[in-house]
Amino acid sequence: MYKATTVAVLLLTLHFICRAQAPRPQPVFPPDTVPAEIIVSGGEDSLQLSAGLRPLRQIAGAPAAFYTYFWELGDGTFSFSKNPQLHYKDTGTYRVRLYATNNYDDGKAPPTKPRPIKVKKPVRNSAWASHFFRGAGNIEMKINRNPRPGENFMLLMGYRNVTGDVSSGSLLLFYNEKQFAREGFKLEEKRSYHQEDSSSLQAVLTALQQPDNLSAPLLARGPAPMAASDAARTMVQSLQAAYSTHTVLHYSNASPGAEQFLFLEMHTLPEMIQDTNATVTITAMLVPDNPQLPPETWQLEMAVVASHDPNRLQLKKHRINYRLMGRKKELTYKVQFQNTGKGPARRVAIGIAVPRQLNTASITLKEISPACVHCDSAYQQQSCIDTIQTKDSVYFVFRNIYLPGLQQEGVTDEDSTRGFVRYSVLFKKKPKKIPFSSSAAIIFDRNEPVYTNRAVARFIKGISPAIIAGYNFSPNRNDYTLRGPVQFGVALAPFSPDRPFFQAEAYAGILEKETSGITTSRDKRDTVIGRQPYLIAGRGSQTTITRNSLQLVPLHFRYNINRWMAAGVGVLAQVNITTQTTVTHTAYLSNPQQPATIVQTVSSAQEAPAQWFGSLQAAPFADLQAGRVKTGPAIGIRYLRQLSGETPNRFFVYATYKL
Repeated sequence: MYKATTVAVLLLTLHFICRAQAPRPQPVFPPDTVPAEIIVSGGEDSLQLSAGLRPLRQIAGAPAAFYTYFWELGDGTFSFSKNPQLHYKDTGTYRVRLYATNNYDDGKAPPTKPRPIKVKKPVRNSAWASHFFRGAGNIEMKINRNPRPGENFMLLMGYRNVTGDVSSGSLLLFYNEKQFAREGFKLEEKRSYHQEDSSSLQAVLTALQQPDNLSAPLLARGPAPMAASDAARTMVQSLQAAYSTHTVLHYSNASPGAEQFLFLEMHTLPEMIQDTNATVTITAMLVPDNPQLPPETWQLEMAVVASHDPNRLQLKKHRINYRLMGRKKELTYKVQFQNTGKGPARRVAIGIAVPRQLNTASITLKEISPACVHCDSAYQQQSCIDTIQTKDSVYFVFRNIYLPGLQQEGVTDEDSTRGFVRYSVLFKKKPKKIPFSSSAAIIFDRNEPVYTNRAVARFIKGISPAIIAGYNFSPNRNDYTLRGPVQFGVALAPFSPDRPFFQAEAYAGILEKETSGITTSRDKRDTVIGRQPYLIAGRGSQTTITRNSLQLVPLHFRYNINRWMAAGVGVLAQVNITTQTTVTHTAYLSNPQQPATIVQTVSSAQEAPAQWFGSLQAAPFADLQAGRVKTGPAIGIRYLRQLSGETPNRFFVYATYKL
């Protein structure tokens, strides 16, 4: 017994030791959640980065999938190269982040996982050039990819000092435009490398306030500081009115010629999926502390995308207010393209399908890149752009240009591989209120065309209130009548719809009367009234029902056949708030000598107690309307079939005015 117990204990001990020594299973990540791996190669004085990424999953029918890269190098510098060289001037530990974008791939972008890199001695050839600023201003912005709902993207804000003195000031970032119903972006993290401090919008506005009493030396300098401060305050207030969210940072001791960068990680909220293909803006503003220096702004346009594609067609302000638009309403489109090949493109042709609602002849070029002249004024072999218009399309053709390929050897500036065409177009006439779309095909040299997304324009539904005044009557054969004063009501419907729509209505029925008259006898009996003999020729009774009611139309399905005719069907529900029933008995008297002639009538009335909220009635109806049925005055007639009561059939004749 003792030996058996000892053996059992030894076996259990051996089992647990083996389990403890066995390797634990590694977690298996779904392919879309595998973080991007950062690989460092080279010696201590020459370091290079490369990426380990999941295999791409090609979208069927799209150009070949590929990755683009954005590296945050942990010292305030960055790179868009695939394999960047490191240029650390000092020793230390730097946290490197890689943001890879999966173009023409049906998955999500690889998550970012920072990697610390320890530098023991400065790297040789540590000179670094940003190639960031394209204009002559002091502030610009750039993103590593277009916002996609549920994903993060990097917003790179660069500012510099082109003055001859050390400068300081405030950096303001405005996002989430108020014109959209929901917020689209959330600032996940902001990283700075030059001691920028968080500030507030109120602090900026307070600093821009002018003192009540200016000193004589300041007055002698003239109005320039006041003008700059006024302009800055006006710009801040206008941006505050246009955007719902902002963040503010303050910088100090920016040396002349210095370029400094802020790394802002933005999250695109999933709610933005409803605004896919919308063009949104983010605006940055630089307000110098020196009141003699003017403020500057930089607005960045971005397309909210469902997948990452460098070739896109964008429509700015794709939601159109139909009530305020006219024939002169202008739409602005932008076609973006990128040469993702291994060699340069000398010719880029862009064919765009123009919706039938738009006037092709009104197309005007606003801005192009690469910048060149129109071919009509170009000399032979000069870089130029040609515009060819047809009835339902337009073609923009870049000729004799040099657009480098993204995979071309020696190309380090990704922006140099991109171009765009921005153009405006007018409507032929005020269109029907239905969405319309456009798309483009882009051909680089003699390659197969690359097709863009469809840019859809939609009209804001809007609300159209209406007032209604009408009269009820009944064509009943049994001498029933339905009468009363004019009935007033209100209605709510979408503004000027061209598709079937629902409309809600409410009416107040005051002092409506429903009367029935029935003769019950002709008995020819004698009677005496005031000592005067009469012959009762007959007796009759009349029932009058007086109502105050509330009528609701919870279900009304309508269709505007054209601008002048409309039809609808629905159900009316009537609640009788008060009901008063009066029965009037009448005797018809004649002279006994002339029984055929009625000489007098005698009546008596009996009123029943008033009933409150006595009944609920329903009546399906059909409706016809003529006039300006979308907006303006119209008349109509409605047939109602009452499901209960003594007046089953009735008509409602009315006039209406829609706003």
